[in-house]
Amino acid sequence: MPVLEPDSTMQFPSVTVLKASAGSGKTYALTERYVQFLLSTSIPRNDLRNILAITFSHNASRGMRESVLEWLKRLHFRDPGRLADICAVTAGGEDRVARRASTLVGEILSRYSDFQVRTIDSFMSTVFRASAIDLGFSPEFEILMDPAPLIDYAFTLFLREAREGSERAALLDGTVRAVLGFAGGEGRFPWDPVSLLLAEVKRIEWRLSMLDGSPAAPDEGPRMQELEAGILACLERVDALVRSSGLEENGRSTFSDLLARARAGRFGGLIGRGMKTPPVKKPGRKETAAHGSYEAIEAAWAEVGARVGAYAGCWARAFYAPVVRLHESLSATLERVKRSQGKVFIGDINRTLGTYLAAEVVPDIYFRLGERVSHFLVDEFQDTSPVQWRNLFPLIENSLAAGGSLFVVGDTKQAIYGFRQADYTIMRSLESENPFPSSRHAVRELSVNRRSRPRVLALASEVFKANARAAPRYAEAARRSGLDEWTQQALAGDDPGYAEVEILARDDEDPPERRRIQQIMEDLRLRGYRWGDIAILAPRNDDVVRATSWLNEKAIPFVSFSSLDVRRRRAAGEMRALLGFLDSPPDDLSFATFLLGDIFSRTLTGRHGWADAAPLHRFLFRSRGERPLYKAFQREFPELWKACFAGLFRSTGYLPLYDLVSEAYTAFRVFDVASDEEATLAKLLETVKEFEGAGSNSLRAFLEAAGAESDAGEWAIAVPRAADSVRAMTIHKSKGLGFPVVILLLYGETAHGFAYTVTRDSNGIGLIKVTRDLAAADPELQALYEEESTRDRVNRLNALYVALTRAKRELYVIGVKRKNDAYPFDLLPASSFPPSEEKGKAAGEQGSGETSAPLSHEALPVPASFGGRRLSREERRRGERVHRILSRVEYAGDDLEEVLTRAASRAAAEAREPGPDADAVAAISRMIRGEVLGGYFREHAGRQVLVEQEFCDGDGGLFRMDRVVVDQDRVTVIDFKTGAEDPEENERQLRGYMRILSGLHPGTPVEAVISYIDLGTVRRIS
Repeated sequence: MPVLEPDSTMQFPSVTVLKASAGSGKTYALTERYVQFLLSTSIPRNDLRNILAITFSHNASRGMRESVLEWLKRLHFRDPGRLADICAVTAGGEDRVARRASTLVGEILSRYSDFQVRTIDSFMSTVFRASAIDLGFSPEFEILMDPAPLIDYAFTLFLREAREGSERAALLDGTVRAVLGFAGGEGRFPWDPVSLLLAEVKRIEWRLSMLDGSPAAPDEGPRMQELEAGILACLERVDALVRSSGLEENGRSTFSDLLARARAGRFGGLIGRGMKTPPVKKPGRKETAAHGSYEAIEAAWAEVGARVGAYAGCWARAFYAPVVRLHESLSATLERVKRSQGKVFIGDINRTLGTYLAAEVVPDIYFRLGERVSHFLVDEFQDTSPVQWRNLFPLIENSLAAGGSLFVVGDTKQAIYGFRQADYTIMRSLESENPFPSSRHAVRELSVNRRSRPRVLALASEVFKANARAAPRYAEAARRSGLDEWTQQALAGDDPGYAEVEILARDDEDPPERRRIQQIMEDLRLRGYRWGDIAILAPRNDDVVRATSWLNEKAIPFVSFSSLDVRRRRAAGEMRALLGFLDSPPDDLSFATFLLGDIFSRTLTGRHGWADAAPLHRFLFRSRGERPLYKAFQREFPELWKACFAGLFRSTGYLPLYDLVSEAYTAFRVFDVASDEEATLAKLLETVKEFEGAGSNSLRAFLEAAGAESDAGEWAIAVPRAADSVRAMTIHKSKGLGFPVVILLLYGETAHGFAYTVTRDSNGIGLIKVTRDLAAADPELQALYEEESTRDRVNRLNALYVALTRAKRELYVIGVKRKNDAYPFDLLPASSFPPSEEKGKAAGEQGSGETSAPLSHEALPVPASFGGRRLSREERRRGERVHRILSRVEYAGDDLEEVLTRAASRAAAEAREPGPDADAVAAISRMIRGEVLGGYFREHAGRQVLVEQEFCDGDGGLFRMDRVVVDQDRVTVIDFKTGAEDPEENERQLRGYMRILSGLHPGTPVEAVISYIDLGTVRRIS
């Protein structure tokens, strides 16, 4: 069955599920579908704005946009393979397809905002913004991906209000006592309990951001106290029975320890301590008199076990309740801070939209967005979370009701983001049944592997379809994600590929895997592979770092993906220090950091003729304690200050963020003096652009974002495909990638407890603590633990599947095993894939075809104008106040004072000032009553007055004019100034306005008037 059906046979509405496997070309199929829809003449509503492709990462979104454009370009140049594929599913023939593809490239580039290939978070943020007013938010809000800094601030405010004797103080005291009580009195006393509580609140917020509701906080206190009293009474009874029995105590029993813990009130420490061994040894057969005592002790001991089991279930359900209540109490303060600062957490968007979209407002949303999405294409559908699917569902349902389509692509075997609440069962459910009854439902499968050779596929097949399927421990997990039954055929060819599995005994003192990796590297190089053909994968980042150190020993070039975060690079750190100083000049540490950095040092020696930086170092030592440091520097090196810092210092607060950073790059010619860090500097500038494009233009906000512990993806440098270096990364980072050769390094893994296990029942959402010990004590918790364990195995098996399917031609699996390690070694078929000399073709893949070119950066500063002399803060405020008043006056006659007073009152109220500025009203009144300006404020037949109107010049520049009076015989532009006069600059500005208005009113005389409010003078320009 073909993957894509011809557009002529399509029926709408339709739902298509495309089941994929690693290397089966799902990205190719998704891109082909997108291009097919654009090129079709029979698919309804197939304009750019009507098609939305959703991905789950920025890299995937960028990659798909590039793929779509590449497809269209190849079709234009009549690539035989692409033409054959697309002509099989669209009508019109090759000539029409080639012509239309060329046209579409131009349309996409000219209407790029309509080219909707977006992350799901980006799309839902757009929907949220379109509905912000309905949801009670300002449309100008800022979305925060990392809530931690704002939570810190809100928690500080919360603590300030927690005065002694208040409800908040009582809540904090109770929460601390509860948290310490649940810790069972174990470990060190937390001398800073605030940090402990704050960390828990942040974890709760992170967990709730992925849920569609708020958890309940059950009050288990009375029940726990009742159970504690019963446990202590039972233990005391056992103790009395033991003492009176005369039987020998059992040294293997935990009775003495449990009794001591209970008497100390540490009942949490009783859970999982072992209740099977009675406190006394069983008497022999001849000791008939003692049997009664033993049976009584045994019965009492069993009662202790039952009560501890009941207590364990109650303890587990109450474990998170204190912090949940604290988070709930903090929420009001946090919400107040978010609204005052105009910020929204990304988790708020998902939670809030769920209820809003369920209220049948989808048509309203599309109306506000100015578009209707008719066709949804979703990539990596197995990574969808329940809350994301709940929000997407009504939008998709609305599009299907109007004759649209849904096309989802995914591979449940690659669902490795369970820790982010991704739920692969959503895709499994969509495969088996159609939740949109009115739509045609089709399920197709990609069964040909376009990446891996047969031996590589055979290894993955034996691990999962044979070993995991047959092992009772893994069978259920393999069945759930489809790992026990999948179809993959390698492309025909005479290269069988190569795969080997080798299990080594772990030795941390002299790691045998180090020698093995170095041997493999040497062999691959001798057989013709490039370094860029090879990747090293490992589950944990620490393992990756260790492996790269072994490459470094042999001088093998490598790129570690953990080091690609520009925030960790020295050059980016120096630029951030410079920006930190510009944002806060008294920040001596930031200023000194930049002065001592490589960029400034090279600037001194390369452009200012310094032999070395020793004079600067001596200055810094002499100036210790002198604050602010920059003023001492300005006195010591006035010419250097003027050449390097003065322009930036004056520009901060005036220039937009991106322009300011660009000026800083230009001022120090960073691409010249730090050419070895070109990628770092370019990525930092790109991040600034994206930050500003998201609606944030604050230097301080950018510095806070750069300092936050957020996902490194948006800060990571893109690695050139042609770079001849070994790639080293975690398995999660490798998802979606393929390499000619993969060396997979595996260490033993063990399961741990599960934090914040979520339950759902008639009472709503619950958060429960689940561990192996708790599960053993409570049947309900046992079921939860087994379910969480199965989910964990699914995630681990899927991660192993991803790792085993990255190789194209050669795969080397190196297992490093301790004596008691089980997973993943109990699945690896070492006997079936031993090391061998038969490694297929001894030639690596050729390079990507990319060639390098010399780079050139023109460091030409853009002169920034600040309107003459620099105004003080109060002067700026007065100027803004005068303009706000005048912007509210269209006409005024004899009632001038009354009109101005009303305007000043409204202006003051909107600016949240205590009252109208009487001095400003008086100065404006005197000016307007003069013989020059008065006539321009009176009504005349045919007159039109434009106040604070924006105009564009021929180059697209935007200008806002204070007042434009359009009469039948002439046009007059009036500009109001406060403060001192700057004739040359003011006249240049007004003549620019006159040129714009002359173009809009050809043949009509245009004149200009400059009114200096504070000086009481008026100048005409004609």
